[in-house]
Amino acid sequence: MSSSSDSLRNGHPSSHRPVDARVQELEYIVSHLQKTVDDLNDALLLQQRKLDSLSRQMEQATSVVQSVLNADNTPRSLADDKPPHY
Repeated sequence: MSSSSDSLRNGHPSSHRPVDARVQELEYIVSHLQKTVDDLNDALLLQQRKLDSLSRQMEQATSVVQSVLNADNTPRSLADDKPPHY
């Protein structure tokens, strides 16, 4: 960007520049900010999906551990359990 865009970002717009040029520059800045917000939103959604998946896995593992701990000390194979989607 030009030094004039630096002056816009610093809160000191050049008053001698035409209004159209200043508006165009502001639109340029806003479009880049929108792109940044969209990219951050995509990253946040991806992280939330991963967090949800890990939480489900943790709940399943906790359930298996609890069922083993609550068993009446009879040996059993976890391979005999049905997968969670059955």
